[in-house]
Amino acid sequence: MYFSGISENSMHEIKENFQKINYSKDDVLAIIGPPLIKENSDNLWIYRTDKKTGIAAFKQTVYNKTLKLKFENNILRSVEEINLN
Repeated sequence: MYFSGISENSMHEIKENFQKINYSKDDVLAIIGPPLIKENSDNLWIYRTDKKTGIAAFKQTVYNKTLKLKFENNILRSVEEINLN
């Protein structure tokens, strides 16, 4: 197995709890680390994760996802998961 990007467990923690817990940007940084891309306004953060199996010559993608986090007044308000398989 080969992993790239943020951990799947951290991604699920944020996705499942953001409506119950007011995550700040600092909280998100502590849980999943810095984003791959930040919008200039600093209110849209984009993360990526994928998992592959197999040997180096014959890797197969198990999943390939992008996570878009939108903040309002430093609080996480929206989480959108995009499956790229």
